[in-house]
Amino acid sequence: MIVINKPFDGVHVKFSKRDLIIRLCVKPFLAVFFLCILAGISESLKERGIGVGDIVYGIFGSIFYGLLSIPIFFFFYLIYVKLFQRLVVGRKFGKLLRAEIPAIKKYLIDTYKKPLIYFDFSTAFMEKVSLSWSKTVIYPTFIAFNGYDFFMTNRQGQMVKFNWEDVRQWSNGTQTGGTFVNASLDLAAMAHNIEQNGENAKASGFFVTIRDVNQPKWQFTTRDQALQNKWMEIFRQVKDGTLKLQA
Repeated sequence: MIVINKPFDGVHVKFSKRDLIIRLCVKPFLAVFFLCILAGISESLKERGIGVGDIVYGIFGSIFYGLLSIPIFFFFYLIYVKLFQRLVVGRKFGKLLRAEIPAIKKYLIDTYKKPLIYFDFSTAFMEKVSLSWSKTVIYPTFIAFNGYDFFMTNRQGQMVKFNWEDVRQWSNGTQTGGTFVNASLDLAAMAHNIEQNGENAKASGFFVTIRDVNQPKWQFTTRDQALQNKWMEIFRQVKDGTLKLQA
């Protein structure tokens, strides 16, 4: 019997948009601004000697150079965020999700009274759902088999339980393409390639179509070819009887 529900609360993460705005738009400006002021005052005192006029001169000179350097710094900071921040945040969220895996396994075993024969999960691509201005929840993506029931989730935290009789078809695939070649010297092309690679990854994985009118297609999102091949073989062995279904 097909059962679709949302048994997991997900992982709640503090991901305030206000904090993000401060991190991007305020802190870099203030850091560069005050560093340039301090450098200017230090240089002024070194060359001219200590005096009120020299300090004032150093402050105003530093303000000018500080303001001039802010857009340059901000430009390179945005490049950093575009290229690397996703990786940093992804690793952080991945650790939080991996910590939830034992609880997920326990839930499946305790609820359906069977040990899991196969279980795989992915933290590479997660759906982040904003609950409010300062709260975000992320959901685990996994696929499992306990000898009789199959379990799959989507990136919105829904889980489906289905039997072999509910399976219409299955397939796997890794989407590629849409990226620029030799884009290492073009920042816009590099940013496009990173975005496109993310979209390709979201469209890659192991796919199952089940006998459900409202939500027939499910996907275990992964670019790991070994995992894709593993679940292709599991489904083949169930079909040909090599992997016996348990009562």
